[in-house]
Amino acid sequence: MGVQTIEEPMSWCGRTITRAQSLAHWGVSIVGSGGYLPGVGITNEELLARTGLETTAEWVREHTGIESRHYAADSQATSDLAAEAVRRALDGSGVAVGDVSRIILCTTTGDWTSPAASNRVQYLLGAQCPVVDVQSACASWLFGLDMGARMVATGLRNVVVVGADVKSRFLRRGDHRLGVVLADGAGAVVLDGCDAATGFQQIELYSDGSKTANLITPAGGSALPASRETVDADLHTVQMGVPGGVVKRHAVFAMARLAEQVCEQQGITLAEVDWLIAHQANGAILTALIKELGLPPGKVISTIGHSGNIVAATLPYSFDHAARAGSFRPGDRIVFTTAGAGYSGGAALYQVPG
Repeated sequence: MGVQTIEEPMSWCGRTITRAQSLAHWGVSIVGSGGYLPGVGITNEELLARTGLETTAEWVREHTGIESRHYAADSQATSDLAAEAVRRALDGSGVAVGDVSRIILCTTTGDWTSPAASNRVQYLLGAQCPVVDVQSACASWLFGLDMGARMVATGLRNVVVVGADVKSRFLRRGDHRLGVVLADGAGAVVLDGCDAATGFQQIELYSDGSKTANLITPAGGSALPASRETVDADLHTVQMGVPGGVVKRHAVFAMARLAEQVCEQQGITLAEVDWLIAHQANGAILTALIKELGLPPGKVISTIGHSGNIVAATLPYSFDHAARAGSFRPGDRIVFTTAGAGYSGGAALYQVPG
């Protein structure tokens, strides 16, 4: 498996992209999807009244594109949201829970540091299959998708890949940058075989561990165990170690290059793609990505206005939202692209089976 170095603008280091084997002719498709946002939407006005953040509802709307977001109830954990999204995906696919061969939970907010939250998802669903957690920040679901597609390609049936996060519990007090953006939700797909000419055609992934401190939740792991001091210092919350503009430029650059690469590997251009589903850290990043790629906004699936940034759930939730609206037609090409902390990222090219 080869590698390619992509040069970033300005002073950033080169980026190493793992060249994935083409998935064309593997015959792996999405046979069902489900999405779940807990509770009722919390408007910008309601959020600011609740938190006392020093900003305005209009500023939030203008700078993030978010009108509302959803927070999990106190009684809900990440596994609860994930299980509900999987139930909806199974209902849509007609697959019985007893016929699921694997469940891959992609999340940054596991119920515990150990065991894997996917174990509780299995329990809540009444499933019997092996399960596993995948954690690669906002790119978690894309990494899980890569694993799931390869499982189906090597003989498994009905592999569930679910992204879920309860990020509202990891917000730093007074942080108006992330406090108005991060939210809770889940999205799931069921993967199975399909005609070899359609389904997933290409997946590209990347990781750059030199930038781990740029966007991080510092405490709670083995590097900095929980203590009274870490709690008092808010170190169990999401911390941005660089200006937001640096993160934005990285996200736009990475998602654009990855989206272009999955198309190039299959001999097409982005102009031949029908839909783009990108990670939506905020509306400004999505708008900048659309401009960078030169795509008409009508080709881009956007849910951030009512969901906020739901982290690992963004891509599958957005796919399900559009699928239920009847947006996709047989033969449509869809590009998924994402970038997140770590740094990590990925993209996938998918053709809707006929």
